Amino acid sequence: MTKPVGTWFYLSSFFLGACLVFAAHANDAPTAVTPAGVQVLAAGKSPLTLDAKTLAGMPHEEVTASSHDEPASQWRGVKLVDVLAKAGVSLEKPLHGRSLASFVRVTAADRYQVVFALSDLDPTLGNTRVLLVDMRDGKPLEKDGPFRLLVPGDKRPARWVRNVTVIEVVDGSSSDAR
Repeated sequence: MTKPVGTWFYLSSFFLGACLVFAAHANDAPTAVTPAGVQVLAAGKSPLTLDAKTLAGMPHEEVTASSHDEPASQWRGVKLVDVLAKAGVSLEKPLHGRSLASFVRVTAADRYQVVFALSDLDPTLGNTRVLLVDMRDGKPLEKDGPFRLLVPGDKRPARWVRNVTVIEVVDGSSSDAR
């Protein structure tokens, strides 16, 4: 009789520990949610909140792309590198050293997250085209917005983040390299 009780004890302890680990990591992401804006965070820079008016005043690009089983749409938005530059993170000069280990984490209202290596966005390296869109087929985004991340070159839209709330530049270099 002690064996089933011991097994139950170990399994429940393992399950409780796993839940605590998942809960701890869920709190790692910034949770600042602005109703009609995106918060852009970078170490050593002042936080920036981009609202619809500010984003509308930035240079926009258009792309035709489709998501999942939907028909192709005309999307309009600002390049992620331009959003980062507005927050003080410029990619005008080629990245080198520790900055090659940095990454951009994009968080949605439902806490869905994706990351991009900063080097993937660098025009001299990966040059991945990523847009923060605010328009679809000439209209402001409704259920997917007000802002959505779009990666038109991806084979499937797993990194197309709906309802973007936070864009954060993270130093991914190890403490040994500092």
